[in-house]
Amino acid sequence: MYSTYISLLSDDDGDPVVVFESEGPDGWEADLLDLRDQDAIVTVKDNIPAGHYSKIRLRVADIQVIGGEDTPCSADDIEIMLPSGKIDLNPKGGFEVVPGGTIAIRLDIDCDKSIQLHPTGKYGKCIFRPVVFVEVDTLDAIDDCPRVTKGIIETIEDDDTAFTLLLGEGRGPLTVVLADGVVIFGENGMPATADQLEPGQLVHVRGQLDNDGNLQASVIVIGRVVLIKGMVATPYDDEGLFTLNLMPPHAFAGDTVAVDVSDDTLVLTACDQMADATDIQAGMMARVVGKLSLEDQSIKAIAVLLKDVTVAGTLDEVLGPNDAGGYMLFVEVADAETVEIYMPAGVEPYTEDPLDPENPVPVSIDDLKALTSCGQMLGVSIIVKSKDVSPMIASDVRVDAITVEDNVVALADDNGALKVTLSGGEIVAVPPTAIINPVDGAISENDEVTVIGLEACDGDAYDYLAYMVIIQQEP
Repeated sequence: MYSTYISLLSDDDGDPVVVFESEGPDGWEADLLDLRDQDAIVTVKDNIPAGHYSKIRLRVADIQVIGGEDTPCSADDIEIMLPSGKIDLNPKGGFEVVPGGTIAIRLDIDCDKSIQLHPTGKYGKCIFRPVVFVEVDTLDAIDDCPRVTKGIIETIEDDDTAFTLLLGEGRGPLTVVLADGVVIFGENGMPATADQLEPGQLVHVRGQLDNDGNLQASVIVIGRVVLIKGMVATPYDDEGLFTLNLMPPHAFAGDTVAVDVSDDTLVLTACDQMADATDIQAGMMARVVGKLSLEDQSIKAIAVLLKDVTVAGTLDEVLGPNDAGGYMLFVEVADAETVEIYMPAGVEPYTEDPLDPENPVPVSIDDLKALTSCGQMLGVSIIVKSKDVSPMIASDVRVDAITVEDNVVALADDNGALKVTLSGGEIVAVPPTAIINPVDGAISENDEVTVIGLEACDGDAYDYLAYMVIIQQEP
């Protein structure tokens, strides 16, 4: 997608506040599929007038579809029609810009729903009607993981602690701060120092935005780089190599390329967590930043960013523990296929706290064994290092819990567990290990509660097993 303009419109129908306007007619190029797993910085803008804004206006110059041979909109003679290049976005309730404050606006475009993949009209056009989700929040709340951006160094601070980066296409300057422990690579892909940075250099920077709108850099690469992603075909070997099956629309789309990993290569998982080259295993998704070696057509890796693979399905059976304390999980996935996943000792199943998604709520593995044995359908989402091994090895096991909201009409003690009867007649077993929120609260009759847990087996003396109970507080 090629964007040329972004502005903010206030409630009083005053002049639009322009936050981005491209220098040329082509606009800023964004690969929407490549941005499924990461954000891109469009612009950082100072001195936005304080006030309430109700609308964000985006202008799109062009849409192109690359790859996808079986889709009509990818044909060379098919034009993607833009009913209007102007896209008006209306965040619910609008948003406030306050003096001295910093906010972030994230635009998330749903490709599947935005492009109608069928010819229409007598000219065989495909239509782009964007479906965009808008998130407006403080920068620290919205900025979860590092991202990579590039530009030309304009000026450098005298003490080499920061520089101004020109993003190009009218996106404005960005202040880059060299964070503690920043790693710098030179034109040759070898480690470099801050004094080798010069105005006029093209650099790629990986880092996080701080609350002042500056990019705290963790990795800086001088010069042009190759940015590719795909699935690891063969794991890291004794010669320091692994092979990558590249995904479209990257330079070698459909081919396998050799990636050379040296002692200086950064291997990272998740949000900049350090890993080892031996963690590069077949079946993992990987993004590689590196330099192309013309001699052997390999990629000399500067950084390898690993992404774990998620297996989602229905938990059919749990066996174990074995002598090492691990369990074997049998999960039914698409097309009724059952896969085996080994959950080592130390990996604890959990469900999410709806009030704080980052706070895991432990789920008993013994309960999962009992519930699957009686035929309960338990949805799970399991992170594994690779799909190309059997059994797969789990590093994270999330269970889909159910949520019940109702009023408490009766309480009883059942061998140390609390039995809660709801107004609808359902009985909830609340074991001593369950989390009660607020932590200093106690469930009482007439309380309005939200129960997060699992449905019990037929024949049990209760309907639900609770792992968390939220007592609704008076406003």
